Amino acid sequence: MKKILLDTNFLTAPFQLDFDIFAELDRLYGYYKLYTLEDAVQEAKSIEEGKYGQLVEKLVENKEVEVMETTGSGEVDDLIVRISEGFTVATNDRELRDRLVKQGCEVVIVRSHNHLEKVNEQSLL
Repeated sequence: MKKILLDTNFLTAPFQLDFDIFAELDRLYGYYKLYTLEDAVQEAKSIEEGKYGQLVEKLVENKEVEVMETTGSGEVDDLIVRISEGFTVATNDRELRDRLVKQGCEVVIVRSHNHLEKVNEQSLL
């Protein structure tokens, strides 16, 4: 089963995009489990003066996203890079994507504002 780690912008993307990112994840992976970091949830809830706060909480609950406790300090992106092994990371952050690809991690991004695309796809050997 594919483990997909949602970064902050993927927690708010469903409320900003004109397509269903979860239908796209179904198309790309079929069977998967969603994860995120406690710090990413807090960061997403604070965007635009908390505009997405309750929406993000409902999303995490409705999509059964496992929220992992954040350990250590630092930026959310640094934490994601540190724990990314074994995950596909869903992000629209170009700098984070580049760091993850350089590390050999598979990444899912929004492409052309209407679908998701795999970057650095990892095949099961």
